Amino acid sequence: MCYNNEIKFFKGEIMKKAFTMIELIFVIVILGILAAVALPKFLGVAQQAHEGNIKSFIGTLNRTVAPTLWSKSIAEGHDGNISYLDLEYYKGNSDNNLTKYVDMPKEIKDLNLSHCNNPSEYKIVGWIDSGVAGANYFIACVGGNANQAPKFAAFKQISPTNELSMSNLGDHNTTDIAATPAQFSGSEEGNLLK
Repeated sequence: MCYNNEIKFFKGEIMKKAFTMIELIFVIVILGILAAVALPKFLGVAQQAHEGNIKSFIGTLNRTVAPTLWSKSIAEGHDGNISYLDLEYYKGNSDNNLTKYVDMPKEIKDLNLSHCNNPSEYKIVGWIDSGVAGANYFIACVGGNANQAPKFAAFKQISPTNELSMSNLGDHNTTDIAATPAQFSGSEEGNLLK
């Protein structure tokens, strides 16, 4: 008799050490639900990081680069207009003279400050590499004058749905830039990044 009790006890131990099929299915279902909830949040984190880099770059332009170029323009008798400096950056080009003034983040594809020449309206001066940033963005500038340095702003592009090109440079705003969406003369629309 003692032998049978030992076998039952031994079998009970084996059953307690293993998971049943139902328990494994529940664990897999719970992990699937957690993955379905967490995955979209992780995908959005990369987009937010790129937007953060773009906003930071615009802040750098407004706080350091624009005042430096503006004061140079004033000193050289151009009344705050920085367009004569003909500064530009194009990703992949080795003749980027704008990089003397600022380090370019990987998101910037083209930036041409020769279009930053009107102190009363924003003009498109560049755009973001959508392959890096994951969405279309563009940069606009209102030119400086004798009393005020130029200002830059970035927009998350709504239309057109394709990435901008050289033909869009110089298009000016037709609505207030804080409008939702801000509209430009070449039918570009975008929401101001704040």
